[in-house]
Amino acid sequence: MSDSAHDEKGSPASLDYESADVVSTQEGVKKVEALQKVWTPGLKVALYIAIALASYMYILDNGTNWAWGSYAAAQFGHYDLYSAIQCVQAILLAIGKPLFAKFTDAAGRAEAISIALFMYVLGYIISASTPTMAGLGAGNAIWVLGFSGLQIALQIVIADITTLQWRSLVAILSSGGWYFINFYANGKISTKIVDGPGWRWGYGIYALCYIPALLPIIIILLVGQRRAKNQGLIKPEAGKTFGKRLNEFVAETDAIGLFFLAVTLALIFLPLVIAGGSYATTTWHDPAIPAMMVVGGFVTLPIFVFYEAKYSTHPVIPLRLLRNRNVLIMCTINFFDFISFYLTYNQLYGFISATTNWSYQNIIYFTNAQSLSLTFSGVLWGLLAVYFKPGFRTSLSIALAVRILGVGLMLHARTVQGAPIGELVMTQILQGFGGGVGAVASQTAAQGSVPHQDLALTTALVLLSAELGNVIGTAASGAINRNRLPIEIQKRFPDFNTTQVAAFVGYPGLVAIDYPDLNSPNRLLMHDAFSAVQKDLIIPALVLAFVPFIASLFVQNFALTKVQNMVEAKAVTGEAVEGVERHEELIHEDKVVPHVADAKV
Repeated sequence: MSDSAHDEKGSPASLDYESADVVSTQEGVKKVEALQKVWTPGLKVALYIAIALASYMYILDNGTNWAWGSYAAAQFGHYDLYSAIQCVQAILLAIGKPLFAKFTDAAGRAEAISIALFMYVLGYIISASTPTMAGLGAGNAIWVLGFSGLQIALQIVIADITTLQWRSLVAILSSGGWYFINFYANGKISTKIVDGPGWRWGYGIYALCYIPALLPIIIILLVGQRRAKNQGLIKPEAGKTFGKRLNEFVAETDAIGLFFLAVTLALIFLPLVIAGGSYATTTWHDPAIPAMMVVGGFVTLPIFVFYEAKYSTHPVIPLRLLRNRNVLIMCTINFFDFISFYLTYNQLYGFISATTNWSYQNIIYFTNAQSLSLTFSGVLWGLLAVYFKPGFRTSLSIALAVRILGVGLMLHARTVQGAPIGELVMTQILQGFGGGVGAVASQTAAQGSVPHQDLALTTALVLLSAELGNVIGTAASGAINRNRLPIEIQKRFPDFNTTQVAAFVGYPGLVAIDYPDLNSPNRLLMHDAFSAVQKDLIIPALVLAFVPFIASLFVQNFALTKVQNMVEAKAVTGEAVEGVERHEELIHEDKVVPHVADAKV
């Protein structure tokens, strides 16, 4: 094939990957590639069912877990301390992504999910049996690492066993498809358990439920690995001492690099959350806050970068991924998209409570409408990808433009008195529609731009970018609300003392209780105060929403076709795929990668 064939508009020829950057395939990747060759139809169907079962459990857990912690903290008489636990959880949720990605590569997918299951059960047993807030915090910290690990491990397994053509649909069905059921069920389950046997049983029941929910996927993956080993596809390494194996494992997981990354993320982002977020436990005047950020940014971060560049044989964040244009753009998209989203989302419940007389249940339905729309649009786009195998660039840009439209509409829907309810709901639907397509398209595009060996780390990098955007958006929205809302209320109610103002800031639902008439002068003034803060949140969110859209215009397009990734252009079993032509080698010095004949641009 001539070089000119790779220069056509829309060709994936320019995917940035240098042969010098490619590392040897690690044990976890070897295992999953080997078991692909021994799948029987029945075993593969069983694996998909097992993925669905595991996904449902962790999605149900995610939608109800907060209730157990809230009630436990209230019963202990330290509800204010629960915010500190949530701060730690936000950071651990991010740190868990690269941690488990490295483990899936070094040890294996089944082994990583087994560790996640252990942390789930241990964390919930501690939380269920603890008599103190310290025990509750410890249990929840262990649990959230398991939660983060299972989330990324499932996405990695899905990417292992699906082609680009099917990956978006399977991924969105596993991560959000169950939301159509849980949209209604979450609240009912939380209420029944808390009002019935109590929050301890919530933790206990879930600890028990996770075992049958995760064991099937673990067993099926191990059975596949066993068959591959019996057929000689997985060759055990003989003649190595335990010490040598341990040293190799530490090197392949980059344990030292992970440690410095975790410390850096904690020192930089934990202060943002505990000083400015919705769960703030201190203020920016605390000298420890800037001190932590300085140490994180100017001490541990340089140490992390230096170690990764000079000494790590398997870096947490390989330089080759940062050179890959699509991976870098998808991380940028997720980072800024999540900042923009959480700026508009985190204070939404308080705003609706203060400006409407909706019931608690209706407010929950309204705030969850975005997630419902996100799931629906993601499934719809996944179906289109299956049947039409399109390039992802156009649909990604359109989705992010729809997100901008949704945020822009908020400027009227949330700041003008008497805005129609339909307008408020439409902002949630538009945000969700754009976010659903954007999320699945960006993840699939990033995964398709790297070889199989880098699949786990790439997935972790994209999800880590999103989690860090979540932390920053949450911190910023909390800081703006805490600083601006008291001023806006005091401006309209000059006779209020500090205690009265603080009461409305701390519990926005008090507005509807004290001023139930939506058209009363005081209720309208309160509406103005909360709307003013929403405007302060929406304007920066709108500006930031343009960054992902602009970034999407520069991605390198390729068809979501019947290959595992575009760099190696092979099926999930490792064989060549009909319709995919290779240019002499797998990866080339001139950064040319295989051209897919049926790519649509």
